[in-house]
Amino acid sequence: MSDLRTLHDAFAELERQVDAAAAYRAPVVRRRRAVRLVPVAATVVAVACLVAGAVWLMPGDSGTHVAGPPPTTSSMTMARSPVPATPDELIARFRVVLGDTATFEATANHTLSGGPAPSGNNAPPGSGAVPLTVNPNFPTSALVGGTLTSAGVTGSFSLTIYPADSEPSAWCSFHRTGPGLTPARPEDCPVSTLPDGSRLATETVRSVPGAVAYMACLKRPDGTTVLLRVGNQEDPTGAVINSPGGRIYSPQPPLNLDQLKAIVTSDKW
Repeated sequence: MSDLRTLHDAFAELERQVDAAAAYRAPVVRRRRAVRLVPVAATVVAVACLVAGAVWLMPGDSGTHVAGPPPTTSSMTMARSPVPATPDELIARFRVVLGDTATFEATANHTLSGGPAPSGNNAPPGSGAVPLTVNPNFPTSALVGGTLTSAGVTGSFSLTIYPADSEPSAWCSFHRTGPGLTPARPEDCPVSTLPDGSRLATETVRSVPGAVAYMACLKRPDGTTVLLRVGNQEDPTGAVINSPGGRIYSPQPPLNLDQLKAIVTSDKW
């Protein structure tokens, strides 16, 4: 009996010591847990808010979507006119098409009326004459000319892109007369039809001894016409008054006829 009481008293004493130790250390434990729980609780709340916001913003399974803002003008691709309206625009496109094939300096820049001239003195594109007036009631096109250099050879060029109803053969020399121009036979200016329906005329002109000029004229199915002339003298059209074509720069033009074909048929215009 005394052994049981002794054992009971021992357990009672052990429980008392444990309670006393717990009572002594509890305040410290509570303070530490309180300090730690504050940031932990705040983090839990923040995460919960983010999750709730994401769930609120995400579309449901019903397939209903919230329309975004309409596209801005800067994000929309604007259609480009096939006909450059100004010499500056034509020059910029010509540089892109040429790439590293050649460099040029445009010294003659003209804006051409797309309709009949009010005073009847507008010159046709590429004729060598300077248009004096522009009809503001019609869309405009451009004509540029100057010097062109390729592979160390310098010559002249004339370029225009315009809407037309006429055939490319209209620019062959056998249809034209002028100082120093010898009418050619139609077979000297062949006109071919390309797979896309475009019409292409090409010609080699020798207006005076030592002068050589190449012409390539492309008419697309929509009527847009690209006319390019390159020569080894001052004027590739041979229309310089009192001196057909002007002085000769080099033995041959800076570009050959195949290069002219590639330029006028380029898809980079």
